[in-house]
Amino acid sequence: MHFFQIIMKKFLILIIYTCLFVVLSASAQSFDYATIAPHPRLLLKKGDVSKMRELPAKSANAQSVHNRIMAVADGYLNAEPLKYEKIDNSLSHLSAEALKRIFYLSYAHVMTDDMGYVAAADREMLAVSAFEDWNPTNLSDVAEMTMALSIGYDWLYRRLSVRSRSIIGTAIYEKGLRASAVGDVAAWNMPLKENQICNAGLIYGALATLERSPEYCKSLISKCLESNKAAQKEYGAHGGYPGCYDCAVLGSSFEAMLVAALESSLKTDADLAKQEGFMRSAEFMSHLVAPSNSVFNFGDCESQSAKLNPAKYWFAHKTNNASWVAIDEQLIKANQIETDAFLPLYMIVSSSMNLSNLAMPTSKMWYNEGRSPLFIYRSGWAKEDAYFAIKGGEAAADKPFVDAGSFVYEYDGVRWVVFDGENTHNTLLFNGKGGSTAGIAEMQRGYETTREKGAELDLTPVFSDYATSVKRSVTLDKKNYLTIKDHIVNNNQPSMVEWSVATQANAEIVAPQVIMLTQDGKTLYLRIKNRGNAVAKVWKAAEQGGINRVGFIVELRAGGSVDIDVTLSPVKGNIISRFKQQVLR
Repeated sequence: MHFFQIIMKKFLILIIYTCLFVVLSASAQSFDYATIAPHPRLLLKKGDVSKMRELPAKSANAQSVHNRIMAVADGYLNAEPLKYEKIDNSLSHLSAEALKRIFYLSYAHVMTDDMGYVAAADREMLAVSAFEDWNPTNLSDVAEMTMALSIGYDWLYRRLSVRSRSIIGTAIYEKGLRASAVGDVAAWNMPLKENQICNAGLIYGALATLERSPEYCKSLISKCLESNKAAQKEYGAHGGYPGCYDCAVLGSSFEAMLVAALESSLKTDADLAKQEGFMRSAEFMSHLVAPSNSVFNFGDCESQSAKLNPAKYWFAHKTNNASWVAIDEQLIKANQIETDAFLPLYMIVSSSMNLSNLAMPTSKMWYNEGRSPLFIYRSGWAKEDAYFAIKGGEAAADKPFVDAGSFVYEYDGVRWVVFDGENTHNTLLFNGKGGSTAGIAEMQRGYETTREKGAELDLTPVFSDYATSVKRSVTLDKKNYLTIKDHIVNNNQPSMVEWSVATQANAEIVAPQVIMLTQDGKTLYLRIKNRGNAVAKVWKAAEQGGINRVGFIVELRAGGSVDIDVTLSPVKGNIISRFKQQVLR
């Protein structure tokens, strides 16, 4: 009987694998691989090269981007090829650099026919091909390296020697595609950004070298697209990327590159461009940029200011709404062009767009649910317009602070409330302690009416160690003055509640419940209505370019409740003037 059970178990496993192969094959066969485009097939379609070459003469911005790419590519002509070196068991620094070098050099040749760029790209690709491995314990490294070599292999296919094509193609297949099958055991159930990098990179490799092993490449493309469904779901119905600004830019860029390669190679978007949430990425990333050009830098975001985002042009083109790249066009005009690895994508996509006389977007509000729910409102897109953004959700998993409920606020061209997640955050402390990273704060609603706009959050889950209930509501009135209302029901222990915000402004306490902020010759007042049990406080004096933490201390008895009602506005008022005069005496 035991022998019979073993035989049946093996038989069932065989059936499962057979069915899986049939499913993958059927999925792969849903694409017409017989009509796959010739090389170059990744990103470039028939006629694109001619349009790209004509674009700089038609657009000053395109000329600026082209010049930047060419200048960087020229710097690679005599550079030493990359050398294998792991840092903290990672090759990410090398894979990112390889992608930029090979993409830029390939672009430079396509635009000029200069064989010097081919020679430099060939050296880089042969050097990477000779690496002992592409770090299969980290599939992101493998995938990004695969994408890098695939673009060079594909774009320069007819210029490379037979020997180079053989070596590079073999490396893509063996160290890229095949390595993915024996890499990280959790490779196909990974975080969002890694999912997008891995699936995009491997699809590039499979499309570029499809002829080497057609059935394996087809099945791998199917596997990647199946895995990528999890990433698509993360955008939700509203399109908010569940990560910081930097993560949204990087992850959505790889996702856009994935779809663009399918379109150019197989004339299909695999229905990914039909996913409404994903296709709102350009809108979402634009709303993260405030009128001051500073970004809403919640989470572990390193960027403080907006940067040119080539992938946004793909989204804008696909949705037929060029207004979403109006911010980016302004950055180019101001010569703020970072050497993003995907910068050549700008030239490919913008050559098919009309970017002259762009109007700014008309949308003023953004609201999304999901793991990082956000509410954003702006009175407009000019520098002097008001801007308010607040997040719910949870703290970054690797950070010791909770940023749920934190916000930024700009008024009259000044960012009065900043986000400085490393040291301070614009939320609450109970007896000097923050919330719990285990909790997830829900955004209950975001709204806009003719009288006001705002949002409501339930912060109870992140402060459940200290309070029975914590609800935060935010409103901006017709003049865009801001009010933050926190309703707190304490637990069975007395609490000293610190309500604070971070600011780069100079701060002065002008009354027990009033703080005056001054910055760039302008003034804003913080006032709390809880006059009986609230005291204004500045926790840290601002150094030059430093951060103040300013706000109010409220005592709360065990089991008690309180409404902390704080307004931020430039209105002085007579009562404030009298308080200030008394202090000055």
